[in-house]
Amino acid sequence: MFKYLVKRVLWMIPMLIGISLISFFIMHLAPGDITNNEAAFNPKASEESRQKLREMYHLDKPVIVQYGLWLKRMATLDFGNSFASHQKPVFWQTVDADGNVTEGMIQQALPITLMINLLGLGITLLLAIPLGIIAARKYQGWQDRSITLFNFIGFSIPSFWLSLLLMYWLGVVHNWFPISGLHSLNYESMDTWHKIKDSFSHLWLPVVIPSITGLAGITLFVKNGMLDVLQQDYITTARAKGLGERKVVYTHALRNALLPLITIVGLSIPGLIGGSVIAETIFAIPGMGKLFYDAVLMRDFPVVMGILTIGSALTLIGNLLADVAYAWADPRVRRGVART
Repeated sequence: MFKYLVKRVLWMIPMLIGISLISFFIMHLAPGDITNNEAAFNPKASEESRQKLREMYHLDKPVIVQYGLWLKRMATLDFGNSFASHQKPVFWQTVDADGNVTEGMIQQALPITLMINLLGLGITLLLAIPLGIIAARKYQGWQDRSITLFNFIGFSIPSFWLSLLLMYWLGVVHNWFPISGLHSLNYESMDTWHKIKDSFSHLWLPVVIPSITGLAGITLFVKNGMLDVLQQDYITTARAKGLGERKVVYTHALRNALLPLITIVGLSIPGLIGGSVIAETIFAIPGMGKLFYDAVLMRDFPVVMGILTIGSALTLIGNLLADVAYAWADPRVRRGVART
């Protein structure tokens, strides 16, 4: 098992380099660069000033040279500074000669995105697993048909449309929840209890909406897994021995039925960043999704490449965690891994 993990981790390095190379070249296929934005906001900007900007950002060099310079910095987790006027570091905080600390843009945005999406994923799993079990146990019954109808509705509703609908109905019409940001303007002056209440009210819509849209798929996954397992011979044998239905389902069937779900959860790790673009943009949340959206519009290459690299690394880590968790849950896979 240890050799398998070492081999997989080492294989992730060339994979990450290959993904970053493709992403870098695709980014440079997009028309325009940061100098176009600078000129758009400053009509008096001359061609000479634009050329100086290109030289300062190394945009005058061939693309392969630019990638080599970027890869050299990335090896030390230095993604450079943003092209924006504030010139903040992309990834992690920096300390200048005077001891002033400037936090990195991803350092500020990543915890917010992870918090929102992990809460949403937790709610989804807490609801989807029981619903999938009920649908499998009551197959073709009214419970199964009701859950199936809910799944079809969940698959059909676009998340951005649901976000706008709930924002208008719950936020504008009834004024039950705030519709933007993470905190109220007077957040710092609140006591602890009101801070918790204010944070909850702001997080409710961004957390619940991804949970609703993701619930349908995972519920169907759990249901199909349970239906397949409940038809296995060892389940029939367990029932023939006189074991109670509850013990048969939750002790013998559930663990094997959830094996495919382990893969889905592992592969959902990169979606914690990529799937938040729409929600964070709509709700004006300063997370990775909104940061990525703004960086693409500004042609801010260092920020875009930093986010794409982290997303790629999370994808590879998610694959590794899914394989390890699968081997832990299924002894057959674990024995196969040990032989390799």
